[in-house]
Amino acid sequence: MPLPSAARDFDRISPEYDATRDPLDPETLRKIVEVLGARSITRLLEIGVGTGRVARPLLDAGVAVTGVDASRGMLARARAKGLPRLVRGNAYRLPFADRSFDAALFVHVLHVLDTPRAAIAEAARVARGGTLALVRPREGPPAERGPALSARRIVYRILGEQGYPIPPAGARGPGTKERDLLAAYPPDELLVLTEREVTEPLARSLDMMERRASRHTLDVPPEVIARAVAAARAEVGDRTFRYRRVEALASWRGAGA
Repeated sequence: MPLPSAARDFDRISPEYDATRDPLDPETLRKIVEVLGARSITRLLEIGVGTGRVARPLLDAGVAVTGVDASRGMLARARAKGLPRLVRGNAYRLPFADRSFDAALFVHVLHVLDTPRAAIAEAARVARGGTLALVRPREGPPAERGPALSARRIVYRILGEQGYPIPPAGARGPGTKERDLLAAYPPDELLVLTEREVTEPLARSLDMMERRASRHTLDVPPEVIARAVAAARAEVGDRTFRYRRVEALASWRGAGA
């Protein structure tokens, strides 16, 4: 998705963003702070800071975080959390001088960008200590992740039958895109921070759609989404699925990703 289009989508999603996305678990955040400390990173740029759900706890832990984001709506939410250093800008042309920060950080953002390699190179320009990205390098075999998509596929099927545009069959999700990116642009280091088993209700994946916080269904009338989501909830019931969630920190030392 082109960056201006993505920014407009996130403007619309921003009121419901925090309520429909999982916060990072405390252990992952603790490990990030630990890595930053070990590398003497005190001045950090978070690219795609969003609502500040990561920047705020990093700031509370003593890291001087500057956040940049293309979405005015997301920045407004971050500002409401008391983040003092927020700038509107895009990942391909950061409004900072060379080597302004100790490091730059992406948190599950690179999959949104059309040309992540360019964003990594631009981050390296402003960060003397290189570029970091929180990613999920593996998340269980495909057979385990498949059920998580089934509830949303029911919604897409219903919408498709009514003539609404839907993601094509086999469209890659954020996790798959991140793993493809790591294969295409291998980091200099990939440090696993946390790894744990997670059990979730199948119907949980419908929350984003129901609360008008899914980019794929933003333009579908609310009453149409409500009916499709209700049908999907009835079909999946109270079934759950289990998978292994791995959070890792990828590091690129320079612009050669």
